[in-house]
Amino acid sequence: MEIAFTAFRELHEHRWGAYAFLHTGDAEAAADIAEAALDRLCVQWPHALRQPSADSYAWSLLKEHVAGRLARHRRGTALATAAFHRAAHTPGPDRAERFRLLESRIALYAAIARLPERQCDALVLNLVIGYSVGQVADLLGVDRAAVRSLVGHAKRKVSAALSALEVQHSGLSGSEVQHSGRGK
Repeated sequence: MEIAFTAFRELHEHRWGAYAFLHTGDAEAAADIAEAALDRLCVQWPHALRQPSADSYAWSLLKEHVAGRLARHRRGTALATAAFHRAAHTPGPDRAERFRLLESRIALYAAIARLPERQCDALVLNLVIGYSVGQVADLLGVDRAAVRSLVGHAKRKVSAALSALEVQHSGLSGSEVQHSGRGK
């Protein structure tokens, strides 16, 4: 195996597993998906290096493996339910606080799951998985400004969705919120 591929694998394997887990909700399936995508990439590595962006080509292989797994099991993304896992592994001072954390994360991940695909990927890769803006740009095959734009639009859409949910849970209509001084 070529040194460049080994370095690529070491850099991305854990994060690819995290991405696959967010979409499958199954740690074993996520590890299998990441492994299968990286194995396929290893075979196709010379071809990947001839592409305009080897990172973007590799990312497309992972996305195909995730989509294939979801299609074979007739499931949509488990992104919204990933909040359960994150909250369950976050220490909290008491049960009520952990419940509030879980509830807010479920709403957050559900809002993220409803984003357009590119915005969702940019936001998840950058803010959830921890890739830098430059790394996300390489993976998505776009420039850094495009990633910042995608993440910015995604944040605004998620914020609007969460605000609407808050209004809905408060029992106030949009006009009542405007008149109560709580919204704008």
